[in-house]
Amino acid sequence: MSEGMVDIGSGRLWTRDEGSGPALVFLHGFSFDHRQWAPQMERFRDTSRCIAYDLRGFGRSAPPAEPYDHVLDLQAMIETLGLESPVLVGLSLGANIAMSYAARYPDAAAKLALASSGLPGFEWQEERPPDAAKAHADAHGAEATKAFWLDHPLFASLGDYPEAAAAVREMVADYSGWHWENADPRFVSPPGQDPDAVTARTLVMSGGRDAKGYRDIATVLASRIRNASLVTFEEAGHMLNLELPDRFNAVLAEFLATQEEVS
Repeated sequence: MSEGMVDIGSGRLWTRDEGSGPALVFLHGFSFDHRQWAPQMERFRDTSRCIAYDLRGFGRSAPPAEPYDHVLDLQAMIETLGLESPVLVGLSLGANIAMSYAARYPDAAAKLALASSGLPGFEWQEERPPDAAKAHADAHGAEATKAFWLDHPLFASLGDYPEAAAAVREMVADYSGWHWENADPRFVSPPGQDPDAVTARTLVMSGGRDAKGYRDIATVLASRIRNASLVTFEEAGHMLNLELPDRFNAVLAEFLATQEEVS
């Protein structure tokens, strides 16, 4: 096992790399960091090379100093670590990045596992949770927004999962709040967030207690990605990998074991 900064050329990202075998790259959600994937790293490190890193501005990775694309960061990480046909596992923001990567590089990822994914351009019927947090930060500052974020209905189901709630609280407490206090220079390279451009076999995972918008997005992704299947975790909310880690791991293990099919 190794952990520390990895130089990807355009920056340095804090990375945890353990195990050996086929590569699994884990991509965390907004306001979180690589620790989000602790239950999955522990489960799969005996059979896979597991990589989880802090996106720019999250965890121990420095905030962006110039325009950047999470997808290009991911590609640089994959090249720097010498990974071949990795499986990408993302939640929320991380799922966005994984899908966008697979759209831009159709032959690069072996498979995708997208949990609680967002979808830029999707028309929300209610206020999108990250937008609500940003608005609160603009009015009250980043530190006050941490409490607002943790109390948001998006995370209501954590009340039934004390260990998951503690992990989420710890990560949000450690989050710098940079994206709430600054104009994020992130850009998305074409073809961007186009589910129709994704050819990799894809597992879409959705929490039955997640916000309606995220549940609707899961349905859209499962229908538009040509090699996709949908699994719903009825008792879980947005943080389903932490709330129901054993079931999440079992579903992911089954997905990894399935043979590729040509559509």
